[in-house]
Amino acid sequence: MFQAVKALKRKRFENPKVHDNDGKQVSNPSQIQLIIANHFRSKLKDDNIHDIEPYFGQPRKLKSPITEKEVRASINNLNNGRAPGSDNISGEFLKFAPHLIDNKIAKILNQTFERHEDLNINEGLLIALPKPGKPKGPPQNLRPITLLNSIRKVLSTIVLNRIRPKIETYISHSQSGFRPNRSTSDVVWAHRWLSAKILNTPNLQLNITGIDMSAAFDTIDRTLLLKTLRQLLMKTNCVSFNSSLAKQS
Repeated sequence: MFQAVKALKRKRFENPKVHDNDGKQVSNPSQIQLIIANHFRSKLKDDNIHDIEPYFGQPRKLKSPITEKEVRASINNLNNGRAPGSDNISGEFLKFAPHLIDNKIAKILNQTFERHEDLNINEGLLIALPKPGKPKGPPQNLRPITLLNSIRKVLSTIVLNRIRPKIETYISHSQSGFRPNRSTSDVVWAHRWLSAKILNTPNLQLNITGIDMSAAFDTIDRTLLLKTLRQLLMKTNCVSFNSSLAKQS
């Protein structure tokens, strides 16, 4: 059923129009793929940042295993109408599957962390789409979208829900992005409120700075990120993952 609906609504995909180093348009699909891959590899891969080494240790039980309830809450959080990753499993498939699947997924995740196995969920399908209003040709005018496996999305949301109570205490109230129950409307309201205050308060000056953060998170030092998170999370019992899980998350 899902495959039929997707087939009916699927738009025809055309290869992006890119230019080579001489400014000539490339028509060979293999050459287009190579140019795009090399461009984003240079932008998204920092050779000075080392990958996180996998954790090796003796198998042991988790202090607080992932539950079926956590899996179901994470699955319900998946968006509809999103393209699947290399596993070809859509969010709708998990949402409307029998709840028996919740137990199966929880069991797989728990055994993976107990035995320090590799789920092989770090790979994604990179799709390059033209940016609206940008001239076609230069690879930098393409917007990369990475399609991730559904099981990775489920696990990411479970981890996020576990660490959120502590992390929220370290985030400024002025930050609205990527936070629940916050939106652009909050920022717009704050801006209008400050503007009104300026108009009604003599000798009060307001400075507004616009910062382009478009490429700020293209390359992340995940070793440093996990080190910082561990320092914050270990100060409370809100996270019940043991050390082996923290090292692999």
